[in-house]
Amino acid sequence: MNRAWRSLWLLLVAPALASAHDCWMEADEYHVPEGAKVVVHLNLGESLTHEEEKPFEKERTERFELRLQNDVRDLLAGTSEGAKPLFTDMLPGSGPFLFSMVRGSTVIELEQAKFDEYLAHESITLPQHPAKHMERERYWRFIKLLGRSGEDTETDLHHRFTGMQYEIVLLQNPFTMHAGDEQIVQLLFDTKPLANAAVSALHRSADGTLVELKGVSDARGVARFTLTQPGVWLIRSIHMRPCKGCKDADWESFWATYSFAVE
Repeated sequence: MNRAWRSLWLLLVAPALASAHDCWMEADEYHVPEGAKVVVHLNLGESLTHEEEKPFEKERTERFELRLQNDVRDLLAGTSEGAKPLFTDMLPGSGPFLFSMVRGSTVIELEQAKFDEYLAHESITLPQHPAKHMERERYWRFIKLLGRSGEDTETDLHHRFTGMQYEIVLLQNPFTMHAGDEQIVQLLFDTKPLANAAVSALHRSADGTLVELKGVSDARGVARFTLTQPGVWLIRSIHMRPCKGCKDADWESFWATYSFAVE
């Protein structure tokens, strides 16, 4: 494909590709020495392979916060437009930390066949609806990252609820886990457990091998994963529903990601 045709192809299909891609925060190190800088990137990609590092965009960002054990810091105003990496700084003292971000809504349009492929790929089941040539979808991103500075592992930050509309919480402390242990996750939508939602746990090893574990939340919004490998894991889930009262969209989707590491 020559450059001109590739540019035209990207112009035509990029919105559809972006709709099926995850947006997640990833740290250079999830366990940093006390006093060392924490570096966090905002990645766009698929299957835990980042294809683009996103800069900080004030217009697109509704919330950006850093939680320490006894403190919550609003990073929205203090982060420079276009910052990439998203965050580079030392933390005050040692201990666990939790970053959370909400990226505002974007509307895309997909042909019916592409929309159906996308639903099947993500194991999303929607109410029956009349077929149409194009489907319009409004989507939001809800993004979390957990790490620690120093050697302290005692925390409740992993299951701390941050108030996002769609949120993943971890019921096991990753800092005390090892490869082969079970991580229990809970999905919360509008503060309530979300049942029958597809949720996945992804890990990519240094040689590029991908591990993808798939589950469905139970009546309490809970799913369980045995994390077979040490290193970085990403929990991801998408919830979609009809967009009631929306003039520019038929559906609204909520994409949640949570990255952390186990030793």
